[in-house]
Amino acid sequence: MKHDPVSGDSSLLRKMPGHHHASIKNVKIDGFCSAKSMIELTCHILDNATSLENLKLDPIYVGGYEHVDRLTVHEIGDCSPHTGQRMIREAHKAVLAIEKYIVGKVPSNVKLNIKKPCSQCHYVK
Repeated sequence: MKHDPVSGDSSLLRKMPGHHHASIKNVKIDGFCSAKSMIELTCHILDNATSLENLKLDPIYVGGYEHVDRLTVHEIGDCSPHTGQRMIREAHKAVLAIEKYIVGKVPSNVKLNIKKPCSQCHYVK
């Protein structure tokens, strides 16, 4: 995927006109990446989904694969180690972008769940 990388000051991120979304309680983004537009979308959701309770960001998309903790799953041999190196590199960049641009914007009443890459299978070579 080609995208504009997010870099520098968060004040350079675009903001969409405010439109409050009062019914959105749970948001899950599989394949979350460090693209500027993905960060902007997530910030928009945090700023405007007034009923948001849970935000789950998973930088690795493995179609229908759902586990709470990749390292625990790795220990039983079901961690999906077939993820390509490009996706793994991007996943690590995405986690850094989440920590830099998203974590500080999450309201105290919203539970943030970041599914980090498995440290055993998804390391950067």
